[in-house]
Amino acid sequence: MKFPFGRQPTMEPIPGDRVVPLHFFEDSLLVQGNNMAVSLVFDAVLDPESLRESLESLVKQEGWQRLGGRLRKNASGKIEWHIPAEFSAERPAISFAHVDHGMPAASHPAASRVPRPHDRPSVVGDPDNLEGLAWEPGYKPNGINDYLTSDLPVLGLRVNSFTDKTIVVLQWQHVAFDALGMQYVVEGWSSMLWGKAAEVLTPCGLDLDPFHSLAQGSRPTTEEHVLADRRVGLAGLLRWGLGYGVDMLVRAKENRMVCIPETYWRPQWEKAVEELRTEAIANGEDASKVFLTENDVLTAWILRCVVGEMGMNPERTVAASIAMSLRKSFEGDLLPASTEQPYVGNAFGWANVLVTAGDVASKPLSWLARQVRRAINEQGTRAQHEAYYSMVRTSGTGLPIVVFGDGGMAQVGFSNWSKAGLFDLDFSPARQGPRDDGLPCRPSYVQENHGPVKPADGFFILGKDDKGNYWTSACKVKGQWAKFEEQLREFDISGST
Repeated sequence: MKFPFGRQPTMEPIPGDRVVPLHFFEDSLLVQGNNMAVSLVFDAVLDPESLRESLESLVKQEGWQRLGGRLRKNASGKIEWHIPAEFSAERPAISFAHVDHGMPAASHPAASRVPRPHDRPSVVGDPDNLEGLAWEPGYKPNGINDYLTSDLPVLGLRVNSFTDKTIVVLQWQHVAFDALGMQYVVEGWSSMLWGKAAEVLTPCGLDLDPFHSLAQGSRPTTEEHVLADRRVGLAGLLRWGLGYGVDMLVRAKENRMVCIPETYWRPQWEKAVEELRTEAIANGEDASKVFLTENDVLTAWILRCVVGEMGMNPERTVAASIAMSLRKSFEGDLLPASTEQPYVGNAFGWANVLVTAGDVASKPLSWLARQVRRAINEQGTRAQHEAYYSMVRTSGTGLPIVVFGDGGMAQVGFSNWSKAGLFDLDFSPARQGPRDDGLPCRPSYVQENHGPVKPADGFFILGKDDKGNYWTSACKVKGQWAKFEEQLREFDISGST
């Protein structure tokens, strides 16, 4: 029932539920503002009941029950987890929907528009075309409020069946987990599907917040943040908010998927590494220590395309914010080893790259990729994360982030989901029909939808498919994707004309 002026009924607590407070990283608009849906497209017909039963069984495992939790506000207005003591048909471990479309995917108005790779870096489609398959038709995500006003579990599964394909959608409220937390969820789901429940690790206990000391500052920082002198002041924040904030919250945006084939990214990754090794030798340094990931080069290339499309003043600051997991940095300290007890929740920090538009446009891609790698290495340590969240805690702005650069900078965000391994999932046990080929049943395409908060130029690097194609998507201010496509035509992946 809808109340006037947007007011919704309050859900009453149910006796017997285990009540757990939100943790530091869950009690944030960064996660509460978005409901997430990841669509996995399989070129096979899968059994929806096998998918449901295996995911439900995972959530019922010891240590995993929080994913079947509900969200409630207490008398003080604080959001809490309410985890059923026992899951039932009335209060299931996950929400589930199965839609049998009874036709080939090519005959369906949305499924026929699943993007396909090209032989050059290309804008290949709009992920929002599949929103009607990712969510219930007509549904518009409203963040955590959708869960506070219902008895909906935070984790959901929606299976769209066609006569030749299956689109499997994992849905969740972002308070449940981040990208690396998703890795543990889908790996556990796959293990249950394969009948390997004994191999599923028990997550570390979450009744107590392992990051409480980080949030409260109960242990002193040991060093200053490397970008402390580039922190944006209040006047700069106001200017930045009137630019980037308006783009994010007010201006119309368009969602697009970009595919970068291996024939383009691999030679340029190899070229970038070779350039840096040659430079190291010339400087009398150890060339064997040169290291760039494929994603370092992809991030640099995307950044170059964004800067090129905007026609910026060469002196303008460009800020790239790269989401990082805190898990590895705090293993053996605040967290147990992930190989023993993974942390299935939110635990993220940021690496910030500050460069000028002129440097992005004029210097080699290897130079820019090295700035990305250097920022991740330097700002990804335990001490730097502690210094960062000390600044968050003492900023006085109320923001859950620290902004580095200046008020007039261009902002680009990156969230790398490659480690989640979504393209590596093998759902063969759920495949219906002949299975004599012995081939794995992996997703041919992966995308994400989220809402309602959609930052402009926030790129999700979704991973690499089994043909070596990388996939990335983002929302941009309406009209800017045409300029981005011009960059794809003018530049190869190295950025050379």
